[in-house]
Amino acid sequence: MSDSGLLSTGFKRKRLDQLLSELNAEMKAVFGDNLNLDPQSPDGQVNGVIAESQANLWEIAEAVHNAYNPSAATGASLSNLVQLNGITRKPATFSNAIINVTGTDGTIVTAGSLISTSDTKAQFVVDADITIAAGTGSGTATASVSGTVNAFAGTLTVIDTPITGWDTVTNPSDATIGDDEETDAELRIRRNKSFGSGSVAQIESLLAEILNIPTVLDAFIYENDTTAVDALGIPPHSFSAVVEGATDSEVAQAIFNKKPIGIGTDGNVTVNVLDSQNVPHAIKFRRPTLINIFIEVDITPLSDYPGDGDTQVKQAIVDFANGLLIEGKRYGVSDDVIYSELYIPINSVSGVQVNSLKVDTVTPPVATSNVVINEFEKADFDTTRITII
Repeated sequence: MSDSGLLSTGFKRKRLDQLLSELNAEMKAVFGDNLNLDPQSPDGQVNGVIAESQANLWEIAEAVHNAYNPSAATGASLSNLVQLNGITRKPATFSNAIINVTGTDGTIVTAGSLISTSDTKAQFVVDADITIAAGTGSGTATASVSGTVNAFAGTLTVIDTPITGWDTVTNPSDATIGDDEETDAELRIRRNKSFGSGSVAQIESLLAEILNIPTVLDAFIYENDTTAVDALGIPPHSFSAVVEGATDSEVAQAIFNKKPIGIGTDGNVTVNVLDSQNVPHAIKFRRPTLINIFIEVDITPLSDYPGDGDTQVKQAIVDFANGLLIEGKRYGVSDDVIYSELYIPINSVSGVQVNSLKVDTVTPPVATSNVVINEFEKADFDTTRITII
């Protein structure tokens, strides 16, 4: 019985070395043991080409088999497979920044004008025309390439498209960072969370539907299945979805798609959603209250501390909070900021000796303990609120 191919334990493909060994053995069985099959010999070269071709076919067969297994499928096969769970791979998104410009009154900074950061030379494109009035104007700009393109506050200052009358540009706050296309590992994790998406009357279904919106950053659902208003103020037999990201209409539609009949929604945002009969339904949900986190780190730089170490430490902290530093670890809705965890991103930068760390919701920070984040709240990190001394 063969120990390769489709077995009761799954698919096991033959490797190149095994195929080459079998082919050499078959050749010697026909032509004798004295046949020279060294890799440098003509016959050895021919066997090597044939074995590699056979190995490629085995790899294709394995990939076809794995295309039906979400734990093993990759790339396009995994993208197709997860659609059975009602989800799709999240595409790459673009970083976006608020910009302020100065110059001569009446000057128009046209849409499509290029600007870039002074440190990393990351290029951004002005989204819409900005007319300078009283010497200033404001608007937004989007990164020219998708993914995690950083633009720290005050670094988007280089004008790449000169316009007469346009003097300066800057970004008063950090850019909202875009995402790379969802990886296979990330998609598998989200698929595992979405098993409830095909059902109707459960929180998992609602959460999966909301998280499937490509631009949703975070979501949490509080449920009150009692007959009285609960401690959070949620009415009886209702739920309150707290959602960060996406448009109000996108969130409301997702909630409406999975909301059980007769169950109420709660929140401070209300959107009317029309059903197939053109009847409006008032869908309520919440946006998290962002709690500004202020951090002060006293560092003694060691010999291998990089020249831009302060910038790297600040960005590492923000990346850690947003889930970009360690996969699966981030601060979501109602997650307390754990004081000791913040040493992880700080120490990810070489040459750091931490003398003290203060974390607080006020500036200057004074606390050296966890920051409690309440329901309906979310900790918000920004490099402009991190001080390195």
